[in-house]
Amino acid sequence: MHIRPLLPSDWTDVSAVAREAASLSTLDDELTTWEGWDARFIAGQRLVSASREGRITGWAALEQVSTRPSWSGVAAVSVHVTATYRGQGFGSRLLAGIIDSSEEAGLWTLQAHVLPHNTAAQRLLESHGFRIIGTRYGLFLRGGVWQDAVLMDRRSQLVSAASGLASTTIPEAS
Repeated sequence: MHIRPLLPSDWTDVSAVAREAASLSTLDDELTTWEGWDARFIAGQRLVSASREGRITGWAALEQVSTRPSWSGVAAVSVHVTATYRGQGFGSRLLAGIIDSSEEAGLWTLQAHVLPHNTAAQRLLESHGFRIIGTRYGLFLRGGVWQDAVLMDRRSQLVSAASGLASTTIPEAS
């Protein structure tokens, strides 16, 4: 198992993982283009996992929650692993990697919205320090039906807004 930065050339595989995960875990009905995805997720805060054979098995990425300076250290996390490789530690390694990357970048809070039936994702997030904040009822419209989402978050033990480690913009990870 290998975790590395996501490259534009990974888009075909990344989009395939996202399409597969759409029915179980994502809040989006439609998959965007590379340009749309690239604009949505923070550059330098994107990882892929690969099998020993080099096949892309999943991805993790962060997106900025708000442009407000007081929220500069808050990002939303997305983690997706293809069905063939679920339950083998790929999601856990991706999540650990994106958490490390976020802290290096000065982020103090990560949040996630999880569909209520996706208890595997909830357990994964909890195993990495996320906690359930509550349920956001009728948060988004998908397929013509209002959907709920479980809001979870994780506060960094290394970075805080008061520590002076966070800047007013989200820096790229090295």
